[in-house]
Amino acid sequence: MVHRLRNNLGPLTFGFDIGIASVGWCVIVEINRKLYILDLGARCFDKAETAKEGESLNLARRTARLMRRRLRRRAWRLTKLARLLKREGLIADAKAIQQPPEKSPWHLRVEGLDKLLTPTEWAHVLYHLCKHRGFHWVSKAQEKKAESDKGEGGQVTQALKDAELRRKEKGYRSEAERILTDFPSAQRNKQGEYKKALKRVWLGEELELLFKRQRGFGNPHASPEFETRIVGNGDRKTGLFWEQQPALSGTKLMEMVGNCTFEKDGPTLYTPDQILTQFLASTIRRAPKASYSAERHVWLTRLNNLRIVVDGNARPLTEAERQIALPLPYQQAGDFKYEQLKKALVKAGLMPESAKFAGLNYSQKNKDGTDKDPESERLVKLPAWQEIRKTLKDAGLETEWQGIASQP
Repeated sequence: MVHRLRNNLGPLTFGFDIGIASVGWCVIVEINRKLYILDLGARCFDKAETAKEGESLNLARRTARLMRRRLRRRAWRLTKLARLLKREGLIADAKAIQQPPEKSPWHLRVEGLDKLLTPTEWAHVLYHLCKHRGFHWVSKAQEKKAESDKGEGGQVTQALKDAELRRKEKGYRSEAERILTDFPSAQRNKQGEYKKALKRVWLGEELELLFKRQRGFGNPHASPEFETRIVGNGDRKTGLFWEQQPALSGTKLMEMVGNCTFEKDGPTLYTPDQILTQFLASTIRRAPKASYSAERHVWLTRLNNLRIVVDGNARPLTEAERQIALPLPYQQAGDFKYEQLKKALVKAGLMPESAKFAGLNYSQKNKDGTDKDPESERLVKLPAWQEIRKTLKDAGLETEWQGIASQP
């Protein structure tokens, strides 16, 4: 039969099962309302990950690339600082600042609160503070995430909390004074140690205090204009001390977002003034995965592909069943399961109790040998929507999220 079909092929159906380590394929032809498998097979290959840790093969390259960028930006920031110190007249040569001073910069930072520093000493204090700026979380979300981290982020957060208590108990004037008092033998953290962790905010306050004290002692290189060049204008963004690569925003952020598959024409880049307007008026740019529209697309796709088996015949959802199913995942917290959909449709009289869902394995067994209910599996998950729902509900806007959930 197969030989005869190959000599008279009609329309072919190709099926692919693409995984991370294999691609399964099958060719099917339909003749006289009967399906025949022409050929099938699988191509296996190695996973693109390490065998021991299960990490991406490109992780090491990406980590090294990010480290090179960070070191390059740090070196450029310190070069700009050294040039500024030379223009200010604190040092004769920009490379001279890299030579260690006679006294430790930590001691110079403490002495700078009580006496006038020489130009060279003052330059080393500024360079030391701008070079070792401490930890700084770009956003509150990043800081909150670090608190629950069991790795380095969590250890750093705990160390900073302990340091905050010490600051309040002892009343230290500056971080240099605290570190020299609590850790007189060694002021820097060793590998895997975070007891001497510092916040950039604390060091920024120390830097401002040093400028204030040095102006009081008559230091000609502690003017407000020079302080602004170093510390910034108070927004924790300007100044060499706070200089940092900004987070993606505006057109830079839009460059990272691909175009919608179904929108072939349209601008590839937006100006900042056009971003909100374009997102509200068109669908040229892809929606982020953690958005209402993207999750809505996933849910609608699941409904379109869902098949109900009644008396051995599979059928898609009727329009009445779709209208009942559409709002259900939005009216609860957590995952939406097959059994919840079936219960709603049976209650509405649109689906018999004996009906099943295509694609579920109803012959599975539990470890104890009892039948496993496949309908307890998750049908769809909407984590971004659950976050929106919780946020609006906590803000007393329950009717708002209920209105969004009822949208077609």
